[in-house]
Order: sequence, then C-alpha cells, then structure tokens
Amino acid sequence: MSREKIVEESLGSEDKIQKSYGGRLDGVYGILSMSNRKLLFITEKGIFRKSYNLVLDLPYEEIDSVRTEGNYNLIIEGQSDETKDSVGLDHTFMSDTLISKVEEVLRELMEQEPSQDI
Repeated sequence: MSREKIVEESLGSEDKIQKSYGGRLDGVYGILSMSNRKLLFITEKGIFRKSYNLVLDLPYEEIDSVRTEGNYNLIIEGQSDETKDSVGLDHTFMSDTLISKVEEVLRELMEQEPSQDI
C-alpha cells in the first residue's frame, strides 16, 4: 500500500496533512506527518521497492507535552491515564531538520485543533 493511501485511510474527511518531516521515531526511519487533528508516523523500508507501515496514529488531545532535547530530538509525551495502555506513550522523534521548527509547527497545530471541531 502506498504512503498516500495509508494517510488517506487514517484521516477523516475534514482532516488534511499540514506538514511532514523525515526522520526517526524511536529509532525507526519514516515520515512524521502533522494533520489538523493528529500525528501520523509511517515507516518507509526499501530502496527500489518501498513498503510503508503506519506505526503511530496519535490525536493531539492524547499528547500531554512536547519538548526538545538538543537540536535534533523532539520528545512527545502521551497521556498517562491509568485506563489506557501505558506502553508506548512517550516517543522520541529525531530529524536533520532543526527540531525547534518541528516543535513550533506541532504546537501551532495542537493549539488550532480544538477550534476545528466547533
């Protein structure tokens, strides 16, 4: 399945990808895409024949905080609600892009998201 098809199936009809960055999430290479409502991370494998897999589909309301570590690491901390599975709530995204820019875009989208539901 193509990356575009995975994104299309993961987003609602009113949701659109706003920004995407290549990098590693928890050590695995792929594309971090930010929509109006959530984060998606799709792994990319192969050189000539690529395969894709959705490994993160995280609505912004499930993110407790985001912060940077150094110039290239973004820490995404998920909700620690006891009713949810606590495995995999914290993620580290590492990119060649200056991570403060990635954080800035993510924060702007997270702040805008609630107004989209009105």
